[in-house]
Amino acid sequence: MAKRGDPKTLVLNNFEELKFVDNIYCPQRGQLRLFRFHPFAKYMVSKLVCSVPVQQMDVNQQQQLLKQYKERCKIKQPHIFYSIESESQKTMKPGQFGQTEVFQIFVFFEYGQLTLHELTERRQIKRYLVPEPEVWCLIKGIMQAMHFFQNNNIPHGMITTKTIYFDEEYLLYRVYDQELIGGRWGNFNKYQQTKDPEIQVFLAPETKPFLNSEASLLETAQINPFKVDVFAFGIVLLQCLTLFQAFENPLKWLDQFYSKNLITYITQCIQPDPNKRQDWIGLYQLPLEPSQDQKINERNSLIQSHFENRGQKTFR
Repeated sequence: MAKRGDPKTLVLNNFEELKFVDNIYCPQRGQLRLFRFHPFAKYMVSKLVCSVPVQQMDVNQQQQLLKQYKERCKIKQPHIFYSIESESQKTMKPGQFGQTEVFQIFVFFEYGQLTLHELTERRQIKRYLVPEPEVWCLIKGIMQAMHFFQNNNIPHGMITTKTIYFDEEYLLYRVYDQELIGGRWGNFNKYQQTKDPEIQVFLAPETKPFLNSEASLLETAQINPFKVDVFAFGIVLLQCLTLFQAFENPLKWLDQFYSKNLITYITQCIQPDPNKRQDWIGLYQLPLEPSQDQKINERNSLIQSHFENRGQKTFR
């Protein structure tokens, strides 16, 4: 009798071994090792997530740390890329005073390829806006992932159009457990203090005073990382719905084509005052679909003419 469970979980749980393919580099995820499942055609990547000199940690502490990573890999949610395993090794690493033995932990996880940024660029070429039902699929998928994260006290910390992925096989919008592959708060602080203008547009106003500070934002000020993530997601939606076009008042322009509920949702996300901005749990109280009497405007010819009458100025 066939085993019960969804096909993806069955594949992830029943592969026999991982076959190494090559070393690759991803701007969002860093240096990775690419593997494929055997005997399946699926593929995973592994990343070094922890490296500690052996003299700083005894064997029991090493095993306890590895156990924590293994437990974290068991966290599963459909809109979060699966982490299936973690492994450890000891290796020699060159240092200031010669070779040092280090304890390393690698995590194996699914490799997402098609980013929301790339999807939006495809639409930009055709000059067709995203149909509203698809926008709600994006919102609901990311909301489910982020709500799950917040309930487990896990911030994402680096939401952009390039860190949200579309799974073409399962037709899901998905994100990574950035804390697992980047370290507790590590990505958050690095991302929030970036000087990259393409990333700074996603930063919440309350983080701006600390851009040049080397101290941890979460230690320097009472910043709610979940509300910071919400703001970034609002900017993601603006970029996607305007196809990266720059508008003086993008919400007013989008109001021609999208429902009141959608405009209200985005407005809540990009609320500049963090005391008034909802976190993911609060956003769940908003209607996550257009009401029955709100007609969705999907007249692509009209939308296309709007873009043709404007220049190619972009806001990214």
